[in-house]
Amino acid sequence: MQVNEMQAAAPLAPPAPKKKKVSIQERKERWIAFLFILPPVIGFLIFTALSVIFTVVYSFQHYNALSDVSEFVQFENYIDLFTSPTRAPLFRKAIVNTFVLLLSVPFSMILGLILAGLLRLGEIKGSKFFQVLYYVPAVSSAVAMNIVWNYIFRSNGILNTILGIDTVWLDGDVTIKVAIIFKNSINAMGGAMILYLAGMLNVPKDLYEASSLDGAGKLRQFFSITLPLTTPVTFYLLITGAIGGLQSYADAQVFAAGNSGATTIVYFIWQQGIQGNNNQGLASAASVLLAVLIMIITLVQFKISNKWVYEE
Repeated sequence: MQVNEMQAAAPLAPPAPKKKKVSIQERKERWIAFLFILPPVIGFLIFTALSVIFTVVYSFQHYNALSDVSEFVQFENYIDLFTSPTRAPLFRKAIVNTFVLLLSVPFSMILGLILAGLLRLGEIKGSKFFQVLYYVPAVSSAVAMNIVWNYIFRSNGILNTILGIDTVWLDGDVTIKVAIIFKNSINAMGGAMILYLAGMLNVPKDLYEASSLDGAGKLRQFFSITLPLTTPVTFYLLITGAIGGLQSYADAQVFAAGNSGATTIVYFIWQQGIQGNNNQGLASAASVLLAVLIMIITLVQFKISNKWVYEE
């Protein structure tokens, strides 16, 4: 009797929600969205994911694509990169050159920041024209730009003619680095300028007005307001500049025409894997190390970013 009363008093379970019927139009839209997403997904799987997998696999082999000969050698390729009497010195020099040439990243950022500041203040007449002019190298072909700069830095080129000197920029170990850092700084400053200018336009005007009432001049406002509030732009430029610089290839191949003073890690990979050596296993090992290096540097930058990057 009591059991029956308890069952009667128990609340009834809510009815299961009815499944919403999908209309034909919604199904059609989903299929259309799927078809639009499919090509880039297939492209990523074939040209990126599979390439990464094959690169890792080949890095543990003596592999020659021309003869289709492969032999599993475990970590021998990685060891050769640091111990081989013929390859290790070249690889070490490529690493040093790559990091030295990264100096163009902060230089281009400084130049872009200065230009953005001047354009923001209206100190340059025809600022719109100069914005376009400075940005042209950033959207031009890297190969085309390197060919132009090669003509400029030749012994009988425009630079030596204007300066009245006979410096051999493209042949020396040091001079070629100076030339590459200079040209890369000029090429990239336009992109940095546009991003800094966009960041400056997002800074609240109230901050400048309040600081003016407190007697702060333009220079003080720049270092106390503009610079801190544009640190997200600085962080973005550091990340993308470092990743792009570590993968530099056209500088060594097109601009320096193989000068050892400009050999980068990617150019070393090309030499070992394609240019006559046909040692795809060693080139794959160097590629894996480069990928790991890029990931480590990027993670470190993100790790320390919360200490200096302004966040609202």
